Amino acid sequence: MKKVHIKSAIPIYIAAAIWLVVGLVFPKLLMKLPGLLVTAALSVGGYFAGSALFPGREVEQKITTGDAAVDQEIEVARQRLENLRKANEAIPDPQITGNLDRMYASGQQIFNELSRAPRKVALVRRFMSYYLPTSEKLMEQYQVLMNAPSKGENITSAMKTIESSLGLAANAFEKCADNLYRDDEMDIDAEIKVMQTMLSGDNLIRTDMNSIRDAVGRPAPAEPAAQTAAVETAPVEEEKTTKEGIRLTLGGH
Repeated sequence: MKKVHIKSAIPIYIAAAIWLVVGLVFPKLLMKLPGLLVTAALSVGGYFAGSALFPGREVEQKITTGDAAVDQEIEVARQRLENLRKANEAIPDPQITGNLDRMYASGQQIFNELSRAPRKVALVRRFMSYYLPTSEKLMEQYQVLMNAPSKGENITSAMKTIESSLGLAANAFEKCADNLYRDDEMDIDAEIKVMQTMLSGDNLIRTDMNSIRDAVGRPAPAEPAAQTAAVETAPVEEEKTTKEGIRLTLGGH
């Protein structure tokens, strides 16, 4: 759930109380400009001092999708993620802590994105209905095994199995979080292509024909080669004409 900061009203009461006290105790002070300025300065100072002493509180804003059943499902999943965080605090193993940190960060990312776009809940249904509750159950079992008075072969083996599975669970959490942005990537690609088309149509970008030919693997257009051939054959034709002219001249003698 998204956290929202709610400011405390106490600083406002402090600022107003300063004006009230000055008005009751020193009423004439408020009738002159210097007195008003001093009272205003005291009131502002009281407000900022009250803000430092009473900063307010953070409240969690519930995610609303328009479907009460889905909203309840999100609430339950959010509590499951919080249980993973508490389990992480109770388990000292650094490898487990690293994987649980990854899982918690991915879960927070998922719920933050759902608070921004509740319609994406369909993309993480598997996360909420399977990956998250299964991980919560595994960690509950692990804590029971960890706190067992004596650890025999079966307990040790079960703990190692859970430890080795947490890496896979962390990968699944991160993949689910990444899936939330799949449609966004497609939208971004489409918008960029439209913008490039418009820029090209408005002659705001230059198309490099050589780059295009290299990209598609086609040879250069034939027009320059034809022009070159015409230039090269022109002197030959002129020479033939000249020789024919000489031959005709000799025949005239």
